[in-house]
Amino acid sequence: MSYETVVEQVRTLPEDCLEDLSKYMQFLLYQYSLNKMNNLTETDEEFNAKMQNGYDDMLAGRVKPLNKAFTDIRRRFS
Repeated sequence: MSYETVVEQVRTLPEDCLEDLSKYMQFLLYQYSLNKMNNLTETDEEFNAKMQNGYDDMLAGRVKPLNKAFTDIRRRFS
């Protein structure tokens, strides 16, 4: 389905329905964000191992500039 098809369908709705549609779209976006976050679940042991690896990388000088790190995070989760 294309955005154009959806927009045409929205245009056929009575104006009274637009608020409900907007709320439903917000709900869908919320669900989508939760699904993306589900990929981040891990055990305490996995989390601790990743944190230790990151700490070891820092001690060994395997780092990247903060602005590059945030750019990578935005790209991954946007």
